Formats: sequence, C-alpha cells, structure tokens
Amino acid sequence: MKSELAKLREKCAMYESWLRALDKHGKFDLWFKDANSQYRFVNEYFANTMGRTKSELVDRTPEEVFGAERADRVRTMDRRVMEDGLLQRVVPCDESGALEVHEENRFVVTDDNGNAVGLGCLAFETTEKSLAEEALSQAQQLARLGNWRWSVRDKCLISCSEQFASILGVSFTDAFSVMKDRAKSVIHPDDRDMVREIDQRKGDPSFGAYDIEYRIITPEGDERFVREIAEPLMGNDLTPVEYAGTLQDITDKKTTELELLRARDELELRVQERTADLQHLANHDVLTGTLNRSAFVKQIENRLAELETPRAAFIVLDLDGFKNVNDCYGHAAGDLLLQVVAERLKQRADGSTLISRLGGDEFGICVMSSDVDVESATEICEDIQHAIAAKIKLGSREVYVGCSFGIYMIESPKADIAEAYKSADIALYRAKNSSNRSIVQFEKKMAEEAAYRHQLEQDLRKAVSHGDLDLALQPQVVVQGEKLVGFEALARWQHPEFGAIRPDLFIEIAEQTGLICELGKQVLNRACRETALLNTQFDKSFRISVNLSSLQFQNENLVQFVEDACRSHGLAPEMLELEVTESLFLSNSEQTKTALAAIRGMGARIALDDFGTGYSSLSYLREFAIDRIKLDRSFIKDVSWSASDQRIVKGIISLAKSLDISTIAEGVETNQQREFLEECECDEIQGFYYGVPSSATDLSSLMKKGGERYAIHHLPDALAV
Repeated sequence: MKSELAKLREKCAMYESWLRALDKHGKFDLWFKDANSQYRFVNEYFANTMGRTKSELVDRTPEEVFGAERADRVRTMDRRVMEDGLLQRVVPCDESGALEVHEENRFVVTDDNGNAVGLGCLAFETTEKSLAEEALSQAQQLARLGNWRWSVRDKCLISCSEQFASILGVSFTDAFSVMKDRAKSVIHPDDRDMVREIDQRKGDPSFGAYDIEYRIITPEGDERFVREIAEPLMGNDLTPVEYAGTLQDITDKKTTELELLRARDELELRVQERTADLQHLANHDVLTGTLNRSAFVKQIENRLAELETPRAAFIVLDLDGFKNVNDCYGHAAGDLLLQVVAERLKQRADGSTLISRLGGDEFGICVMSSDVDVESATEICEDIQHAIAAKIKLGSREVYVGCSFGIYMIESPKADIAEAYKSADIALYRAKNSSNRSIVQFEKKMAEEAAYRHQLEQDLRKAVSHGDLDLALQPQVVVQGEKLVGFEALARWQHPEFGAIRPDLFIEIAEQTGLICELGKQVLNRACRETALLNTQFDKSFRISVNLSSLQFQNENLVQFVEDACRSHGLAPEMLELEVTESLFLSNSEQTKTALAAIRGMGARIALDDFGTGYSSLSYLREFAIDRIKLDRSFIKDVSWSASDQRIVKGIISLAKSLDISTIAEGVETNQQREFLEECECDEIQGFYYGVPSSATDLSSLMKKGGERYAIHHLPDALAV
C-alpha cells in the first residue's frame, strides 16, 4: 500500500513539475476551469496576455474577471465546449493594450471515468500570420487576382483562394467542382479549344509556364475577360506534378482598351474627313469641331457690326477636375471628355450663340442679342452647368465634372474682343478660386486685383533673386511631458509696399511661375543653418521640418540640394524632416520614389502633410516610405466638441500606430485640443498654444527664459499673430 502511494506521489510530483515548466517556459496561453467556469490554473503567459496577474484570475468567476455582460458570453461559450467537446477559433485579444490575434483550441477535461469535470484551453499567438493573410487577401481583392493549384495527375483543382472563386462567379466550395471540366462549364465557347489544349499539355515536361487571356461566362451570364498565368511544380523525375498560378479579372482593362481604340479610330476618321475641307480646318478646332479662337473672334466682330443694338455676353468656361481625368485615365480619355462637353454645349446653342474651344479645357461662348443682360447670361451658364454635371461615360468608367464661368458684357460694336476675353478670364479666375461662386461677372476692381497679383509676381522674382524673404520657426512639442523637440520652418515675405503677404498667396505664385525651386532651396539652407546654431547654443538636438513642393521633385538635383544644406551647415540629416503633400504621390513616378528613398537613405525623415484633406489613399502609406503623418488643422479646429472630427482624428492616429508611423497635429490652440490629442496618444503637436512662428533670434530669447518646457501661454502677448 505504501509503495503504491509513493508511486502516486512521485507521479503527482512529476505532473506538477511538468505544469511548472509549462507555466514558466510556454510561449502560449494555457488555462483550466472547473465545471462552474472558475479558473483553476493559468500560466504566466496567459495572465500577461490578459493584462492581469495570476492571483487576479485563479479561483475567480467570470463575473469577477470580466463583469456581468461579458461573463454571460463566457459562460455560454464554456457550456458549448462542455456539450460539443471541442471548440477551435481565431480571436483578437487586446486586454493588455496591444492588439493580438490568437488561435484557440478549447477542450473538455474528464475524470478517470470519462465524466466532464471542467475545460481547458491552449492558444497560440498568430498575429503576424493573420495580418499577412488579411493583407494578401485585401491585395488580391484590390487587384482582382486569385491564386490556385492544379494536380496534373488527377486533373483537378487542389486549392484556390476566395478571390479565385469570386472571379469565376461561384462559391469557394463550388469552384472545385466547376473546375473539373472548366472548358465546358465556365469558358466562353469561342475560347474553349485554346483552354482545353492548355489543360491537355500540362503533363508535357517541355510545355512549361504559360500566360493566356480568355473569356469566362459566370452563372449569372456575365462575360468577363481574365488573364491566367501559371508555372509547373516538378517532381523528382522532372515531370510536372502540379501547376500553380493566378487568375486576374481584366474586364475593365479590356473594355477600356476597346473603347479607347474605337474612339481613336473615330477621331482618325474625322481628321481624314476634315482634311478634305481646308476652310473648315482653318476655322474649327479639330478635336471638338467648335470654332477655333481666331474664327471665334472674327465672327463676333462681324456679327456685332451687323446688329442694330450691339450687345453680347462674352463667357469663358473652364472644366473643374479635367486634369484628374487626364492623370487617372490618360489623354485619350481626356480628349473624349472634351468632345462630350463640346457636344452638350452645341445642343444648347441657337443662331445667336457662338462656341469655341479656346485651348486646353477652356471654352468660349458668346451670346449676341439686343436683350441679353447679366441675369440672362447667368441663367445660360446655369443651364450649361447642369448639362455638363450629368454623368459622362468614358469607356467602362463613369466620370462627373463641374465647370466655372467668367462673364463680360459687350456693349459696343467696336469692342476690343481681346480685352473682353481678358476681362472674362479674370472673372473666371475669381470663380475658380471661390468656395461658393462658380459663375462670376467681371467687375472693374477685379482687373485691379489681377494687376496687384501681377505686381506681386514681378516683385517676388526680385525678392527671391536677392534672398529677401524671411524665415520663421514654429515650435513642435512632444505631447507627453510637453517638451520642445523641434520646429517647422515657414517662409515669410514682407513686401516693401504692401506689407506682409499671405504665405499661401506667394507660395502659389512661386509654384505657378517656377520660382518655387529656388525659394525652396533658400528656405532649406536657412532652416538648416539656424537650427544648427540653436542646437549649438542650447546643446540640444532640435529637429527642423521643411516643406517641399511637389514641383521640387521634378528637379533632378533635389537630393543633392538636401545633402549639401545639411553638410554645409553642420546639421545631422537625422535632424531634418521634409514635409510633402499627397499631391506628390499622384504621379507615382520613379523619379519621385528614387528621390524619397535617397533622402531617407541619408537619414532624413519624410512627413505626409495635410493628411486626409486631399486625395488620401492607404496605397501611399504602403508604396512610399512615410515616417510621420501630419494631421491637418481643419480636423483639429473643432475636435474638442465635434464627434465626427474626433472619430477621424482617432482613426488616423490608430492607423498610423498600426503602421509604425508617428503623428503630429498642427493648429493646436487650446488646452482642450491638447488634452484630446494626448488621450488619443498623438505623438507631437504644434500650434499657437505652444508657439507662434517667430524668428530664430526671438525663439532663442524665449527659450532662455522658458527652458525645455516651452509653452505659448508663457509668452508675451506682443508675439501673438
């Protein structure tokens, strides 16, 4: 009897040592519960996953651990395990504050007689695997791409992705039966022989990889173009055992190609027909068939001379969003769009109206009538605006464009048409830059404002040439601890006659005139120099953020400029951050990618400015190396009370953290805004709450007084702007 008891104690001790080893070394979740769902054992790894201690879990009921509402769900799941004997699932676990994905296996624990006395669970973290699988699935959905594997011996599908089945138009399980005789069941009749030949040759060692395009018919009767690419997996005898490949839905591509080819053929035919009529070519725009500019002006002059009461409305129309159509779909699609717009204009023209394509996406409309006035001209513009706003089909795509108008009233038979065009164009410029007016009539003061802008352009050339622009620095502060870590460099222009010029105005002029590259180079050099001096003066490593225009990336010497600026002023590249906007990524050019990679390669960081206000796309964060996202001030302005802005800000910060990208919010002016951003775990902030843009000299004086905890509410009111 004692011997048997000793053996049992020895076995029990051995079991306990095994359990301690599992508790100490197991990199997985392990727990056991009794029949009442109370934890009786948890390992250290599981406790850490739950964000609790072992003592907080062992011998505790679900209500004590989770609270009443969640405890009901826990008990329901435990009963299910006790009834079914086993439960396997994939579950997110974030009790410890970090999102993880676990694969769980829950099982019943029985006594020696096979009676259920409790349950246990063994779970492994599969976060990276789950995220990778999800990312692959999302990528395949975006590309309309599915993968598959085919057994050469059994002549059947052995595995495929959900997207593969979706392309075929069937469920995942039905895909396997459909593929047994796919030539008969899903392949278009005209392409069946080609596909059958491919399938028959897969066992031939000399056949190898292939790349084909064909059509399929879905169960709903839809016709789709697909591209199939595959390569063999060879056995030991060097004969194909399996084929692995992809299937991609290229219907949109094929449809667009066919439509654009058809449009091109129609355009070529139209050109050939017009070649026979030299007079027509001399007076009309080849693409749209409307009057060209010279014929437009000549006919206006002739008709005005014939009217008893010369009166006309000279209207200039410009499309909104035309450049996006060209960039996204190509110039052929842009040409097709112009033709559609021209046709809609012609449909609304009568004998008193002339229409011309003045150039690019700009059209001229002249309504000549003795009773035309500003009100009737505006009504005509509204009617045209409504017609153009209707859906426009470009191949398989549907686009919507708006338009803006400038109106000039002609009241003399000897009116200078060139001056009328200039005045209407000035009014159009005002409409294009207005947030609430798309139809604007010319007023004399507009010409004065245009002259003012022209004067600014000339003076800006001189100011840039002489290096007369100033530089202001705005503090950037870490949210946790409110410690000053860097500045944003901001260009400022004090005009000798007009005083301080708005930065958005002179930057816009610099970009339009090509001055932005030289201006940007000057700002970069001054920013590096003054930051290096501040770092030396205060024995710190302040970072400096400098804005780069997308136009600067067209300069092949940009990377060299950046490198020279850091080296010549003794600023470590790691202390330089270059801010770019989303418009930079629209071209997605190799030159842009190469420049960004080279800049990051030298140690500098890249920040995405104004995130969420333009053409925001997650693909930018995936394709381009971004170190920081900068939340636009428009989201911060009302974040203290606006629920929608709060959700947007939280979403952007959460997204950035999941991608290991830091965040900084601009435009912070109140403590309520700062507290909300701190709650959202935003990394850094800048704004009037912490500091107005100031010269390096003023900042130096303020920092001597304020120390590292530099804050705007400690600064003199005289520095407020």
